This record gives sequence, C-alpha cells and structure tokens, in this order.
Amino acid sequence: MKAVIFNSGLGNRMGEFTKNNHKSMAQLKDGETIFHRQIRLLAAEGIKDFIITTGPFEDQLKATAADFPELNFSFVRNDIYDKTNYIYSMYLARDLMDDDLLFFHGDLVFNRKLLHDVLACEEKNTATVNFKKALPEKDFKGRVKDGKVVEVSIKIFDEDCFAFQPFYKMEKATASAWIGKVVEFIHKGEDKCYAENALNEIFPALNVRAFSYEDYYIDEIDNLDDHARVTAEILPFDEADAKIFG
Repeated sequence: MKAVIFNSGLGNRMGEFTKNNHKSMAQLKDGETIFHRQIRLLAAEGIKDFIITTGPFEDQLKATAADFPELNFSFVRNDIYDKTNYIYSMYLARDLMDDDLLFFHGDLVFNRKLLHDVLACEEKNTATVNFKKALPEKDFKGRVKDGKVVEVSIKIFDEDCFAFQPFYKMEKATASAWIGKVVEFIHKGEDKCYAENALNEIFPALNVRAFSYEDYYIDEIDNLDDHARVTAEILPFDEADAKIFG
C-alpha cells in the first residue's frame, strides 16, 4: 500500500505563517509538524511508500522526508499550483498510483488508532464519516446510503449527509477508477474543481464503505484558529494511543 498526500496548496488562510512556510510545517504542541507527524504515524503502521504532491516550499517537505531514510518518497511537483486545485496534482501523480492507496490532504491531523483501525478494517474501500457531528457549513459532507458513501461535496445538507473528512483507503481497482475520471476531467480542462467532483460521477457504482470516526480524532487545519483548536484537541487522543501502542 502507498500513501498519497496532497500537499500542493497555498494555505493562504494561515496568514503570515504561509508566506515563509509550507502549511504542513505548522507545529503541534510537542513541536512536531503536521507533515512529520503524518509520516511518523504511517511508518509506525507499516507504510513505506509515499507519493507527495508539492507546490510552494517543496524543499521543506523534502527536508522532513529526509528524517525517514528507511522510507520511499516520490515527490510530484505541480508547477501551476496557484492556478489549479488538487485534482490536477492527482492527475500529475497518476502513473505512480499503481497499488492499494491511502489518499489524504497535508493539513489533516489524526490519531494513530484511527489510522491503525482503518488499515485493519476488513473493508477494502473506506472513507471517514461522523454520524453525530454537526454538519459543517463550508467543509466536505458525505452522503451515505446503506453504509456506502455515494457522494462527497461541500454543498449537500440532506438528512443522509454527514460530516466528512477526505481520508480514503482504496484498493487498486477502485483508486484506478477514480484516477480514470480525474484524467477525463483534466482533458476537458476542468482543473480547478475538487477531485471529488470526478469521484462523484462513479461513487454510486463503487463500494466505498463509511468508516465512522466518532471515537477517533481527525480534523483539518485551515487557519490559525483551527491550529490552536486542533493542537489542543489531539492531546488526549495521543495520550490514550500511547497507552495502547506504547
């Protein structure tokens, strides 16, 4: 299995910080950056191969990767990161996505038990949903029918829609179907939308099961307020995980 981390965004909502830093270089309370934490946790769960899409401050990402010489990193640069959404970065990295995959964004903070249980789950295709959390106004929601995620969008607010984080586990065939749709979108010139726009065209035909993250922690850091909140909220989960994984 390979991990795909989308890290080609500008991160403008982080204000002054991202004028000189990649967004994923934001530190949590223990001084570890978001990106370093992601790599460390994935490596602890046996992931050795990483595909990292890049844009601004690529050198900072590569410097972090150098802390893990035992792992394999492929960096895919999106030179027009300021004009495209990550669907284009996914398109650029398509030839490297030749295995079962984990897909997620570089601003996600999650606890190790979530990662462990997603990987251990017998379902081969999952996406993370929270059935109890209030629907966010501007962030992703997932539409769930019979335990399957069938749509992901920021614009859906129906009774079968729930809080969602873009953290996907997909077997190779499912990932290839998504990538194929991404290629179609890019060839039509649609490079400013979410990669989920392409996924939604085939979602109902796939079998991506909803993995509930109610008892875990996963959230994104979009701005400085998020950074302060997430930094505080992850602490008790990390303390609990330390007792489990020692």
